[in-house]
Amino acid sequence: MNAVRNVVFTACTAALLCASCAVSPEAEERRLATEAEIAHILSIELDPAEYGETKRCLSDAEYRSFRALDDRRILFVGRRDRYWINTLRTRCTDLRYGDVLVVRKFSGSRLCDTDTFEVAEWFDFPWYRRWPWHWGSGWGTGLRCSLGKFQPVTEAQVEAIEAALEAR
Repeated sequence: MNAVRNVVFTACTAALLCASCAVSPEAEERRLATEAEIAHILSIELDPAEYGETKRCLSDAEYRSFRALDDRRILFVGRRDRYWINTLRTRCTDLRYGDVLVVRKFSGSRLCDTDTFEVAEWFDFPWYRRWPWHWGSGWGTGLRCSLGKFQPVTEAQVEAIEAALEAR
């Protein structure tokens, strides 16, 4: 009897969890419309001589900061008003909660589309909470995300994407 009760309890719990994760059709429709608008903005062709081509890798010297636009895109800001949008391979919900990327690089001093990362808070960084001999790994949030390619964009495109995301 206990086994049947456990199975029923587990099934009900799973059903409730699935129902709580469900997205309303209106919200999903808005998300898809926003994704289509962003895809249209990113499809605008730029002069390769002025902006460069989409890159697999971005040298550490090419960018000076980054910020998450949403859970799918990171904006890298470079020198001389250069911008790149990295569309991640999958959604990374942790981007909303942190401001440091703990990157596992496979190519030295470059970020590449094969690299993975975790998101951390600045004050979760090892030097704030632990002694140096305890730094090691294991101070990210745990969710591993993968970078995509680095697409050059203009400041106007960035503003249009931010407006589309804000309107969502």
